[in-house]
Amino acid sequence: METFIYVVETGSFSAAARRLNIGQPAVSKTIAQLEARLAVRLLLRSTRGLTPTEAGLAFFERAKREVLAKAL
Repeated sequence: METFIYVVETGSFSAAARRLNIGQPAVSKTIAQLEARLAVRLLLRSTRGLTPTEAGLAFFERAKREVLAKAL
């Protein structure tokens, strides 16, 4: 979930990877696995960047709440 949050906040796999100190392919694979597990597309990918889908926005909000709750 943390990876997905960073991807949405930064708008790119590369920027999220830099923030997480991991490679961009690992971020891409993590998001693909998350989408497969949830059986829903979370991000629209284009040459201009990434945009969360409606389901992606809902998941983003829920993920942020869960990550915040775990931090407290």
